[in-house]
Amino acid sequence: MDEELRLVPNLDGIICDVLREDFDVKCCEKGHYWFTNWEDHCRKVIHLYPLKSPSYPLYWGYNYDFIPWENCFLGVNYKPFNVTGKLVYHRTERSVMIDFTGYPFPYMGYNFWSPSLHTPQEHLAFRDKYFVDVYGNDSPENIEKIKAVVRRNIPFMLDWFERTKTLDDIIAALTEDIIESENEYCFPYASYWVRGFLKARQHDIEGALSDMAYVYKRFDPPAEIPEKIIKKIYIIDKL
Repeated sequence: MDEELRLVPNLDGIICDVLREDFDVKCCEKGHYWFTNWEDHCRKVIHLYPLKSPSYPLYWGYNYDFIPWENCFLGVNYKPFNVTGKLVYHRTERSVMIDFTGYPFPYMGYNFWSPSLHTPQEHLAFRDKYFVDVYGNDSPENIEKIKAVVRRNIPFMLDWFERTKTLDDIIAALTEDIIESENEYCFPYASYWVRGFLKARQHDIEGALSDMAYVYKRFDPPAEIPEKIIKKIYIIDKL
């Protein structure tokens, strides 16, 4: 295999060293994740998100120890949406996930989801400046370039975490996402799912069950909330 097609040696460690300049993080053994210690059932997570390209963006957000995910939502042992599967938690040092995600794109002025709004040259400029080149060697020049890209993203992370702290903040952001993205072609399963469990954490059982009922009604054919989900909601309410 050509050298340029190999992941940069110790890529996760290089990024971790830079992140530790501002965040007290550990490096996950799988999947390019870095995470803080748990605090009130929550930890901060930073993720190098893999794309089908030689450069990856950095995402960040919160991981909650009380939010499970259905296999069908995770793409694990994929099943049709009318079949419920095993509940999976992400709360160990080897199993990490972002339940509510922040993105660099608004800070960059880059409309990642509407690529036609930018010229090819603009796409290259955004990615060269803010995306991590993951393939190549570990020459000093390449390592310094990776570190520089990560440092350009850190102010975005710091601002986002400062503005997005409370469950109220996150529920409001999820509600905004639902309003903006739900239409006849798209249903934001994940936003309803996470908002439902966060409402349970705020002791809003009625709101939590309403969100979950709406998720399962979107199955084909529609389904009732599984008993295991209802039990989880009542357990979270007691935290």
